[in-house]
Amino acid sequence: MGTTASASDPVSLSDLPIGSLLAGLATLLLVFVSLGVIYLSTIEWRDRRRRSAGPSGRS
Repeated sequence: MGTTASASDPVSLSDLPIGSLLAGLATLLLVFVSLGVIYLSTIEWRDRRRRSAGPSGRS
């Protein structure tokens, strides 16, 4: 068959083009930041809803 790489060979970072590596890193960062914004928005919405409900009889 020769010296062609098969699908089972591990891929090293030196085999990937730098553009592909940066695109993957940018995608991961975008997902991480998006999930963080969704989480913080949800927490703020829940807190605002709780504050607008007023006291619930607890002292």
